[in-house]
Amino acid sequence: MRDNIIKFLSSICVSMLAIFLCFAVLDLIWFTFISGDWYQQEMQGLMRTEFIIWPWLAFYFLYGGVTFVLAVVANRDKPIYYAGIDGALLGLASYGAYNLTSYSILEGFSLFIMAIDWSWGTFLTSVCAMAGWAGFQKVRPKIDQK
Repeated sequence: MRDNIIKFLSSICVSMLAIFLCFAVLDLIWFTFISGDWYQQEMQGLMRTEFIIWPWLAFYFLYGGVTFVLAVVANRDKPIYYAGIDGALLGLASYGAYNLTSYSILEGFSLFIMAIDWSWGTFLTSVCAMAGWAGFQKVRPKIDQK
């Protein structure tokens, strides 16, 4: 029993690590190589010169955990694309709430940034949910064998 608990916790840790690494790598690529100039140009008057790190980290840890629960655990017995669909729906709602609210209340928040950020968040959450699902499944068969 203890071994199964340890293996189950291992599958959770591997899944969460996959989600966090996926978010970090894809967002780094997105902001560094693809969209960084778009955000700089479109949001000139809104951006800080130096980022505050703790809100960013708090969001990703919370969002990664929610992605795990709502997209990975909920679809652990289904094919990977179910995790991708639920991840996309989570991203659609979460990034939609942020972008639609920001567009409606911030003068310098453009329609262009709203559209690309919302699309990116939907795609990003879907891919990260699938990475988390794959991580969970990588350890899970070892649990089911005992």
